[in-house]
Parts: sequence; C-alpha cells; structure tokens
Amino acid sequence: MKYTEFKVNEKLFGKNYLIYDWQETEEEIHIYVKSQSRTGKCPLCGQESSSYHATYKRNIQIMPMNRTPTYAKIIAYKYDCENEECRQQVFMEELPFALPSQVRSTELTQVILAVSLFMSNEGASKILRLIGIKASNDAIKRIYDTIKIEDEPDIEAVGIDDVAIRKGRNYATAIYDLNNHHLIALLDGRETDTLKKWLENHSKINFVTRDREGAYASAINEILPGCVQVADRFHLLSNLIEKMEDIFCEKLPTEILIKEGQVLDLPPEKTMRLKISPESILLNKYNYDNAIPLDENGDPISYDNKNRNFDGTQYKNHAKSRKKNKR
Repeated sequence: MKYTEFKVNEKLFGKNYLIYDWQETEEEIHIYVKSQSRTGKCPLCGQESSSYHATYKRNIQIMPMNRTPTYAKIIAYKYDCENEECRQQVFMEELPFALPSQVRSTELTQVILAVSLFMSNEGASKILRLIGIKASNDAIKRIYDTIKIEDEPDIEAVGIDDVAIRKGRNYATAIYDLNNHHLIALLDGRETDTLKKWLENHSKINFVTRDREGAYASAINEILPGCVQVADRFHLLSNLIEKMEDIFCEKLPTEILIKEGQVLDLPPEKTMRLKISPESILLNKYNYDNAIPLDENGDPISYDNKNRNFDGTQYKNHAKSRKKNKR
C-alpha cells in the first residue's frame, strides 16, 4: 500500500521551517523547529541580507494539541544589515506566525481575544485552561492593552452602530472601515452631538451603513447632507421579517382546518360516536354496578375521608376563634 506524504512543516509553520524533534509529557508538548531561511529583510531600511550573524532561540506557545499546552522551540537567525548607511547593524529573522518579542503565536492570541470578549478575564482564563491554553488574567489584560484603534481622517465609507459596554446601562458608538472592517473609532455614548464632532473631522465620507437609530441619521444629515445612507444587512433582514409577520397576521386565519389533505373553508360538523359498539362482546368484561355498598349485616357503608381529632390543639383553637367571631 502506498501512503501519501503530508508536509506537516509547511502546514504548521511554513515551508521555511523544519520540525526536527518532538517531546511530550503529561502536562506539555514541545515541538522543536529549525529555520531554513537564507535571507532576511531589515526592518529599518527594508534591504535584503544573506549575511548570517548568529542564531537565536524563541519559546512560543502555539495552538494546543489534544487539549495539552503546546510550545514551539524555535531556532532562527540573526542577520547583518548589508546597507552601510543603515543604523540597524543586526536584525532578527521575522517569524510569519509570531510577532517580535511575542510569547504566543498570532493565531493563539486571536483565540484568546475571541474567548475573552464574552466574559471576564478570570472566566476566560479558566475556560482557556480547559482547552489547553495558558493565559492568566494579567496576560489577557496585557493583550487588550496592545490593541490600538487608529482613526483615518481620509476615510470615505464607514459603518456606524451602537455597542453595549454594559447591557442596559452604558453604550458607545462604534465606527468601522467598510473596506477592511476594522474598528477606527469608539465614541462615548450614542448621542447626536458626539457623532457630529467626529463627522466634522471626516468630511470625505460619502457612504454610511448604520442601524435605525434616529440620532445617527440626524447627525449625518446635518454634517454630511450629500452622504448616502443605507441600513446594514442585519437591520434590512430584521425589517423584512417584521413586514412578513404583518402580512401573515393579516392574510392567514388564526385557525386552519385540514381534513384528508384538504384545507376546509368551514369547520366540520361534530358527530358523537362510541369508540366501542354497544353490541361488542368487549363490554361484557366491564361491570358498572353503582349500588350502595353494604356491610356484613346488610347496612349501608358510609365513607368519611377526613380523620378528625376534636381533642387536638388545632380544632380547639378553631373552636375558640369561632366563638370570638360570633360575639
């Protein structure tokens, strides 16, 4: 049988990186990776260099395997910058899966952010630990602190929507770049004046998608009267569903009667019939004798389902209450 060879190195780290060893314990998995690059680009001047200076090692936490914390032990290169005019004499090789001085892969950082968006840092840390990702409360906070919202004064198409900082209490106005869907501004509150001040510094905007908030429409009409405004897809779909519900309520009756696959215009007449025919022999096994039960002496038996103890404290207290009420 011929087996297909899978290029694991390229799938995990890229074609320029070779996995040369693997160690696994009950607590962690370590993957040893060696760079096979021949050149590097100087981050300052951008010139390519093939002059090796030295090697350096990095320990990066990557996506967990089998819910076990997994680390990549990487050997990469340092290069001498061949540009004599450049102030950067030595630079490190850039890894495609992790930023400089980053202790986690970019993919893992995205997962941590995605989980922590919906809960507290402490809760996210516990959930991530269950799937094999080590990230403390402080580490998650440091990741949040590195996020920068960069405004773009020359932007032409934006999306505007309100977001809840604290549901039912605090709201903010989020503004996105429609081209790459990046957040470019987060304004306090969702009032008209707040949005007006931001729009005054972005006069090149000619296209806006927004929700049905009246304050946003008023601010856009006043500051950018020639701007095209459209409802975003969520609210378009919401409007369509509401309209369809109104149509169904008007056109469809509250009750639909179907008999033998056909819709009836009028309700059918109700007919009374026995499930068992009176002539059926099955009725012989049923006895419906409603005579009064008699004891051994032939006297009627009376049943009293109440067990009364007139000497009890409860009945004595009730008797006293009845006497007081009569007075």
